[in-house]
Amino acid sequence: MIKVVSVSTTHTIVCVVDTETTFINETPRMVYHFGATFGDIEQENSFNVVKMDYYVKEVIEDLSLFLHQNKEGHNFGYNKSMARALKDAINNPHKVKKWKDIIKEWQDYLHAMNVQYLTSYNFNFDIGTDSSEIATIRKTHQQLTDKTFFLPRNVDYVCLMDIGATLFMNRNYLNWVDSLDEDEKNQMTTEKGNISYSAQSCMRYINRDLWYQEQHTALRDSLLEFQLFAHFWGKWKSIIKSEFVNNVNTPSWQHLKKGYSATKKRQLRKGIKSKKVAKKKIQIQTELNLQGGK
Repeated sequence: MIKVVSVSTTHTIVCVVDTETTFINETPRMVYHFGATFGDIEQENSFNVVKMDYYVKEVIEDLSLFLHQNKEGHNFGYNKSMARALKDAINNPHKVKKWKDIIKEWQDYLHAMNVQYLTSYNFNFDIGTDSSEIATIRKTHQQLTDKTFFLPRNVDYVCLMDIGATLFMNRNYLNWVDSLDEDEKNQMTTEKGNISYSAQSCMRYINRDLWYQEQHTALRDSLLEFQLFAHFWGKWKSIIKSEFVNNVNTPSWQHLKKGYSATKKRQLRKGIKSKKVAKKKIQIQTELNLQGGK
């Protein structure tokens, strides 16, 4: 007797983008390293992806963009990550391309692979939802081509940081962070002592590896974030589709600090006040009405 095994045919093709940028100088936040990972986040027994890994020629060759400057225009340091990138670019010249060629190849992949969702960990930093936002890709595109960057047609978008801070960093997550000793807790908090909602913190929690370090190179980080998207999608697909697609919000660190549950953060994200707050407002309004009627 032949046993028939049911195989899922569901596919969700996504593109996860990451950028590494210049920092403090006369033309800040130009992309010098562009990474993208394309693949099916529904895959279970393999990890097959298509990758883009390029240095932007116009930026990486301009050494003035490596320098940090103060408000008076005096140099006080250089971008060490860019220095490492330049070394890799020299050793791998095939990874150096003009910006317009990188963007064309990226858009060709988006269409050829029928990508359904475009994302990055901090979507508003890397890409932005409209032309009024000077996100890194938009700024670089405008600076190097004198053209406005538009989101690709027929591709939805989500922000992984928005999903992570709202759904992933729930009560279980916060309770786990709270159970750590001080040295360990420092690995999950910012310099100011607030809960970190970085991609690195998410991976540290998933793997229970508090000393895991992001590479902070565009391709490696996009691969990491592809795995995060697959994790989020596997747990909260329906919620992501109904509440996060084409609806990017900036997470509130105060919500994490106050220990809000995922349910409460979703309500606040939708603009829904808790019943307790709503009831209090009704009581206050009633009292005002009564006072005004006397």
